[in-house]
Amino acid sequence: MSTSIGKIVVATDFSMYSHRAALRAGALAKKHGAELQLLHILDRASVKAIQRFSQTEANGDAALVAEARKRLEALAGDVVAGGGASGQCIVEIGEVNDAVLEMAASSDLLVLGARGMNPAKDLLLGATAERIARRVQRPLLVSKQDSRVNYDSVLVPVDFSDHSLHALRYARVLAPGAVLHVLHVYDPPFAGRLSSAGVSDDAIESYRHSVQLEAESEMREFLARAPDVKDVHVLVEFGDARTAVAAKAEELGVNLIIMGKQGRSWWSEFLLGSLSRRTIELAACDVAIVPSH
Repeated sequence: MSTSIGKIVVATDFSMYSHRAALRAGALAKKHGAELQLLHILDRASVKAIQRFSQTEANGDAALVAEARKRLEALAGDVVAGGGASGQCIVEIGEVNDAVLEMAASSDLLVLGARGMNPAKDLLLGATAERIARRVQRPLLVSKQDSRVNYDSVLVPVDFSDHSLHALRYARVLAPGAVLHVLHVYDPPFAGRLSSAGVSDDAIESYRHSVQLEAESEMREFLARAPDVKDVHVLVEFGDARTAVAAKAEELGVNLIIMGKQGRSWWSEFLLGSLSRRTIELAACDVAIVPSH
């Protein structure tokens, strides 16, 4: 994984959410001295539908592209006015997912808004962005908060896998000066069944304590694998990660959550399913998803 951010791509559909994402991308590009590309994809099927409705000919593509470029250049102006970096404006006609992924493949960070043009329909990332998140092989940042909020406090949930290790290291790349909180949430297996089987509360508590001690030991071993990541605050807590991560972020007042894209056991099962969906849905702050490639 790159130790610096040299190129940032932000994809926009001109919604309020993607406008905020563009401002965040511009601010990050300015901070990291990175190249910035603002991308808008005119969906091929939608273009054809518009042409049929308006009875324009195929060369009407040029008018649609020109209008989109005008809006994109205005957005780029807003980014600069907000203190962000100037960026290259790119408008293409194609399949949205594929086009965004192609552009993201040569970047160090892809930035998307938390929702699209239809937030009632796109309950989480929006249908398009969620599909992109599943396939993207570069770090993805989901922007949710004002771009003027600095990343001075970051939460990294971990399951001790290599995927979590990549996320931890990327935290120092994306937010090098931030206070770093490393969280492991454990839920002892079979604890509920023990209670149902009539095992005493004291015995169950002892079992949970032993699981916590094991988790704390694994956390020490995990951090030892990343000696380059210094000065972290360690948190090992009992709970359900699907809700605990966002709750802990709110409690700590962090500005960013950075998660590995895949992990082992239950962590992998919930990736861009229950865990990531719930974290992005519930968290008030920005959320980054980091592949291990």
